[in-house]
Amino acid sequence: MPYRNRSGPSIGDSARLLADVFRRAHWRVHRRSSAGQAQPSLIVEGGGRCYLFEIMRSAEGRRDRLIPLLSQAILQVRTAANRFPEGAVPVAVVASERIPPSVAEQVKQFAAQYAPETGVGIIDSHGLRGFVGHGLEVFDARPSRSASRAAAGPRRLPHLFSDLNQWMLKVLLGQSISEDLLAVPRGPLRSATQLAEAAQVSLMSASRFVRQLRNEGFLDDREDDLRLARVDELLDRWVAANQQGPRDLPVRWIVPRDQPHLLAALKAYSAAATRRPRCALGLFAAADALGFGFVQGVPPHIYLERFDPDVLRELGLSAADSDHRADAYVRIPACTEAVFRAAVIRDGLSVSDILQVWLDVSRHPARGQEQADQIRRRVLGPIIGKR
Repeated sequence: MPYRNRSGPSIGDSARLLADVFRRAHWRVHRRSSAGQAQPSLIVEGGGRCYLFEIMRSAEGRRDRLIPLLSQAILQVRTAANRFPEGAVPVAVVASERIPPSVAEQVKQFAAQYAPETGVGIIDSHGLRGFVGHGLEVFDARPSRSASRAAAGPRRLPHLFSDLNQWMLKVLLGQSISEDLLAVPRGPLRSATQLAEAAQVSLMSASRFVRQLRNEGFLDDREDDLRLARVDELLDRWVAANQQGPRDLPVRWIVPRDQPHLLAALKAYSAAATRRPRCALGLFAAADALGFGFVQGVPPHIYLERFDPDVLRELGLSAADSDHRADAYVRIPACTEAVFRAAVIRDGLSVSDILQVWLDVSRHPARGQEQADQIRRRVLGPIIGKR
């Protein structure tokens, strides 16, 4: 009989929750009748690999409860992996009813410092999923909105740089940016109502965004339209808000190809307008496509709305055996609407807009700041000057 702690759900419940996550990605899942004693809780096959999962559950989502359990899970899953007849990736998972994001981050830091070779997962009953290592980061997920609101207490305004707010900010800035660099609706924007209609968001979302801009002094109330003020400071805040960006999943060619083949495959994928998930070229490769190429030698980045092995195969790519050398990177965006709604079409290819490229490369270690400075000078400089 599975262990059941005082919070109610058992380790078996957590195993079922985790199994459902991988089944939705069409990975093969094998449940074990018992955990511990060198027997993993789950065996999962996907992405060309076999993963062994050992799950430990705590009644409380506190750091001092989770880290000892994680340490035990790491030892047990390593033992199971050593005895496994075929090569397998050991993954230790800790679970609880609710784990604050700050605690999840502390657990990840502990794992990275003391067990970098072992995969680690953190899950709770409200939708939080966080993974470290071996490409499992693509299954990361935030807690459900209702759980987040309950944990946060009194309702607060959305973050100034939430997904839809970033999209609406692109709409406002885009009135002064060329259409071939940024795909946003054009026309007079004199009120929150007009912004909502143009951006195709709810009036409530647009009204809140306008109110936040006004409250923080980023709207010029002397003008009749929604004209931004202190743009330089606003841009700096935007970059800072995107500092903890999404993680990149390294991928490799199934059959060795080159970048032109990848662009052709992306173009064919973009041509299927009803196809999901959405996809777009990103970062330095997108800068090249937009005519702002500055940095060479960086593997291309592909924005994908959600992880889908079938899409990767269609593009000729695989996430298997790509830890040490990547032919490309797949990025699952945290702000899907801001990324994909503003993407432009260049020669039949969906390409991240110039503002997204600027945001993404700003913190990139491969001369990203130099690339960002060039975009800021050539594209954003005139806007800042006008304000």
